[in-house]
Amino acid sequence: MSTQTQSLMRDEVHRELRRQILDCTIAPGAELREGELADRFSVSKSPIRDALLRLETERLVVVHPRKGYQAAAISLSDAADLFDLRAVLEPACARDAVGRATDESLARLDAYRSLERYAGLPGNDPAPSFVVYNRDLHIAIAALSANRRLRDATVDLIEQFDRLVIVSVNQSSPEGRERLIAEHGAIIDALQARDGRAAGRLLADHVARARKRVLAALSRLAVVP
Repeated sequence: MSTQTQSLMRDEVHRELRRQILDCTIAPGAELREGELADRFSVSKSPIRDALLRLETERLVVVHPRKGYQAAAISLSDAADLFDLRAVLEPACARDAVGRATDESLARLDAYRSLERYAGLPGNDPAPSFVVYNRDLHIAIAALSANRRLRDATVDLIEQFDRLVIVSVNQSSPEGRERLIAEHGAIIDALQARDGRAAGRLLADHVARARKRVLAALSRLAVVP
């Protein structure tokens, strides 16, 4: 097997494990055994070990010396830290985007004014489709920034919110989801009007409301303080 092939395989294992942790296919706090994961992915333990150590640096896996690995629990303190960072990065992306994004790229945000394009997702529960919709919209806004470092850091941060959104959306009503879609519409309006100040303010307010909603949901569950 070539070095390039090995590298690709390790990246694929990492990407899939990361996805399963973020979408809660692997439950928060679940024990992760190298042998079981190697069998599941039909690979040796080496790429599994590499993936788990990479996920530790992303704070998605906890390594217990001489005991093994565990999917990181969802904690109130970590969620609060993530929201603090998001409140800085997302509005910065929006402000950068209004000055440098093309009219065509801003117009494409109209696709996120409703859940229509996500109606065909598998399953009967609307919550998973909303999670995907919510992530895609916020990533689409971040991607409009021409600052590569800002854009990449913001996209990575948004992806880590899937677990938190799943928790809060599963406890919210359809009316609550409609309010969020309306907030998204207002943000899109400001971006398309190239009003950076309004877009940044609306995003900051949106993140603040999400913080309150998600932390309240987490406080009702058995999560680490």
